[in-house]
Formats: sequence, structure tokens, C-alpha cells
Amino acid sequence: MRKFLFVLTVFVCSSLFAADIWETREEIDVNGVITEKNTVISGNVMKVVNTSPNGDIETFIDLDADKITIVNHKYKSFQAIKLSKYIEFAQQLFNELKEKSGKIDPDKVIPKVAFEKQGNETVEKWNCEVWSVVVDGKPYSKVWVTPELKNQQVIEFKKKFVATLPENLTKYRTVDAQIDDKFVEIGTVVKSIKLSQNPKMPEVKTTVKKMVKSNLKKIDLVIPAGYADKSVAETVNPQTKQ
Repeated sequence: MRKFLFVLTVFVCSSLFAADIWETREEIDVNGVITEKNTVISGNVMKVVNTSPNGDIETFIDLDADKITIVNHKYKSFQAIKLSKYIEFAQQLFNELKEKSGKIDPDKVIPKVAFEKQGNETVEKWNCEVWSVVVDGKPYSKVWVTPELKNQQVIEFKKKFVATLPENLTKYRTVDAQIDDKFVEIGTVVKSIKLSQNPKMPEVKTTVKKMVKSNLKKIDLVIPAGYADKSVAETVNPQTKQ
């Protein structure tokens, strides 16, 4: 009986604390040039692999370990730094900008982002709400978001990541971050078209081709032997080395 209870306890604890692993594959079309973005996520760990003709780049984020690792396969190098250091650096830049300008007027700095629901469509196999995004009065993007995938791991991870940011940095985040914040409450964006804002900027179309529960047991980051360590000292401002 005791043995049975022990096995049952181990099973229950494992079920409670072992997070599922989800895989997502996105296709990104920029002027007919197709690249892929593959994301694997579980609990507080996310691995993103951006595949392109110019070389693959892997980004590994571990919220529990407070660490970001970026592996550049084209240049055979990698960088590792504490996530808190990146946030600290961003906070420092924000404060310096605020001191130089005297003050930051939110009405001038923060873009006015508006959302308009246009109807419903099916993308791949998902029923989606179709939304138009307007920034400062100009069309910015069109987004297809499905409530069917509202509880996916990627949504929870985004919420946890945003929660690590100070309030002032959250307030002054990019337009795309504001858009993410809006749709994370509805579900998962499975298609988006970012419109060209000027003749030099291409239209970017992103489509989720796969989002499934993975058979992986854990998410690994493998840095090939011989890759150069481009990590900066923690006492130095984090900047990308060439």
C-alpha cells in the first residue's frame, strides 16, 4: 500500500509540474523571399530558430535562469547574457533619453494604435477573427487571430516576459509589442500582413503553418564546438559584437 501511495505521489507531482512542449512553425514572406521561424516553448523556456538563406539564428530564453543565449550559425558564434541585464540596459537608455529631453511627452512619443474588427475567416484549419490595425491614423497591418488557441504556451510565456519589464518600459514598447498585447487576450495570431509604410519598406506576410504538441521531452540548446563566445562582461553595456 505504501509503495502504491509513493508511486501515485510521484505520478501526481510529475503531472503537476511537467509542462507540455509546443512547437510552432511560421512562414515569413518578404517580397517573395520565404524564411521560416520555428518556436519550441514549455513553461518558462522558449527556443526560436530563424532560418534564412543568410544563415540560421537561434535564440534561447530561460526566464527561470534569467538568461538569453543567441547562437549565430553564419558567423559560428554565440552570446549569453542575463535577461535582467538587458532590461537594466534598456532602463538606462530610457533614463538618459528622458534626462536629455527634459521630459518625455507620451502624446508625442507613444503612437496611437487603433483596432477594428472586420469579420471572420478560416486560416489553415483555424476559425479566426480578422482585425485591421491603424497607427496614427494610417493603415498598419491586418491580423487574423484565433480564440481556439487562446491557452497556448506561447501566450503564457509572453505574459510572463512582459511581467518582467518595469512599468515605464512597458508603456513605451514598440507598436508591434502593443499589438501583441491586444491580441494575446483574444487568442493566437496565426496570420498577419504588415503593410509597407514607405517605398523602401516591403510588405511582410507571416503565416502559422503548424502549431502542435511536441513529442520532445525537453528543450535543449546545443552550441557546436568551436563557436566563438561573443558574450560581453556583465559590467559592460550589452551590445552586439561584430
